[in-house]
Amino acid sequence: MKYNQDEVIEKATILFWQRGFQGAGMRDIQQALDMRPGSIYARFQSKEGLFKLVIDKYAENSELRLNQVATASSPVAALRDFFAEALLHPNKQRFMRQCLLIKSVNELDTIGDIAKKAVIEGMQTLQNCFKNIVINAVEKGELPNNTPVELAANWLQNQFVGLRAFALMQDDQTQIYTMIDKVICDLKQPWPSALH
Repeated sequence: MKYNQDEVIEKATILFWQRGFQGAGMRDIQQALDMRPGSIYARFQSKEGLFKLVIDKYAENSELRLNQVATASSPVAALRDFFAEALLHPNKQRFMRQCLLIKSVNELDTIGDIAKKAVIEGMQTLQNCFKNIVINAVEKGELPNNTPVELAANWLQNQFVGLRAFALMQDDQTQIYTMIDKVICDLKQPWPSALH
C-alpha cells in the first residue's frame, strides 16, 4: 500500500499534538496512521524518527508563516493576525492552541537525542523569526528605532508562549483578543534605556 508522506506526517502531528511524545503509544500511532508496525519502522525507523519528522515539519510551517508576518506591509498588524490564528481554535481543536514545540520542550527528558535536537533547533528557528519581525517592524517605523532587537524578540517569543498557555485554558475569545492587543500595545512601547 502506498502512503502519502504529507498525509502521514499531518496525522502524526495531530496525534503528538494531542497526546505528546510519551502519551502516544505505538498502537495509537498505528491506528492514527492506518499503518502496520513493520511499515512504520521501515519508513521512520522508530517512534522518535517519526516524531522528529513531525517537529521538523511543524517548525518549517511556523517559519514560513512567521516569515510572511515579517515581510508584510505592516509586520505588527500581521503579527496580531498570526497570534489570533494560533490562539483561536474551536474547542474540538483546543489542543492546537498550545505550541507543539513548547509541549515537546516539556518532554525533553523523555525523548531521544535526535528528537531533542529537532525541538531545540525548532525553538531557535522561531526565535530567529521573531527577530526578523522586530527588525522589519523597526525598519518600517512601527517600532521605535532604539528597540533592542534580541531582547524584543526574546520577549515576544515568551509572550507568545504565555498567550498560548492562556488561550488553552480560556473559553472567552474576547479575553484572548484583549491579551493579544495588550502584547501588541506593549511591543510598540520604548524599552527602558538601561536595558540596551
